[in-house]
Amino acid sequence: MRNIKKSQEINEQIEFGLDTIDPNRTVEIKLKDLMLIYKTFEELNRFFHQPMHYPTMEDINTFLGNKDVGAFSIIGKIYYRVLNKYIPKNIMEKVEEDFFSPENSPYYYKVKNDENIDDGTLNVIDRQSFAEFVEILLAENKQEWEVQNIEQFIENISAYAQDIDGLYHNLGFDTSAETPTWRIFAQILKGATIYE
Repeated sequence: MRNIKKSQEINEQIEFGLDTIDPNRTVEIKLKDLMLIYKTFEELNRFFHQPMHYPTMEDINTFLGNKDVGAFSIIGKIYYRVLNKYIPKNIMEKVEEDFFSPENSPYYYKVKNDENIDDGTLNVIDRQSFAEFVEILLAENKQEWEVQNIEQFIENISAYAQDIDGLYHNLGFDTSAETPTWRIFAQILKGATIYE
């Protein structure tokens, strides 16, 4: 049975603050960009409207793909490269200030512990697995890192280490990062590649 309360949270997350925007205000958009957005929603609707299309998690994972292929790659392209061209500056400033974000995080952020998080660190349990994780992190994700120099990376390690308990709290973890483990060290390193 579906949890209607959790489903309703999604509506609240998406619609929060939109009633503050003048309904008569408009923006002009290139037809090609509009069609990319339309076709993406068309495909999302075509897939998700029929539960027989995704009887297993593997079906959903195949459909979504990753940052390079599949629905998720197009969603990322629209979010990061297309929509930013059209959101007015004053509205984007409000977005960046979380004006359109409710105080409470969506239900899917609330997990019982960090063992439920598939961030690539789950199997980091000792020095050897940590070393293997670091090799993979460097080999696979170097081009995606938002930091490009060692000074920035070290600053991010410090900031992420100080803020990791806040992250754990926001995610609803029943644990903290006070007891150092190889996995927590791996999470801090990984987080430092993108932390702002």
